[in-house]
Amino acid sequence: MKGGESAPDFELKSHTGETVRLSSYFGKKKVVLFFYVKDNTPGCAAEVNGFKNYYHKVSDKYEILGINQDSEDSHMKFCSEYKLPFKLLSDPGKKIASLYDARGTLGMYTKRITYLIGLDGKIERIISGIGASKHIEFIESLASP
Repeated sequence: MKGGESAPDFELKSHTGETVRLSSYFGKKKVVLFFYVKDNTPGCAAEVNGFKNYYHKVSDKYEILGINQDSEDSHMKFCSEYKLPFKLLSDPGKKIASLYDARGTLGMYTKRITYLIGLDGKIERIISGIGASKHIEFIESLASP
């Protein structure tokens, strides 16, 4: 995937059981779509908490959606434990992760990668890297005036 390409549309279930369609946000809000490795791991907890810390500053312009292969139930527990205000989506077959080049090396997990998707449904920015800090810094930059 590259900047300027159309983001592949998808439908996935959220931690609340709601079906979320990516394209439903187009024309309304930009989307921060982040893939992360696994619920309840130290690095992923740091990432989602970093996103949570800036959520109230960006939520009027950006929809934040997290995706990995964990179950809706696992996501519900993870959201509850950290009081996350955004949706976590379950991609058990890693089909969406494959569309977004987010499958891990061995295919067991998703890798950490964040996409900024514009109002027009095109990818504006891609942030990749193993550590959570670059991804959190990106959200922080969206919150800056």
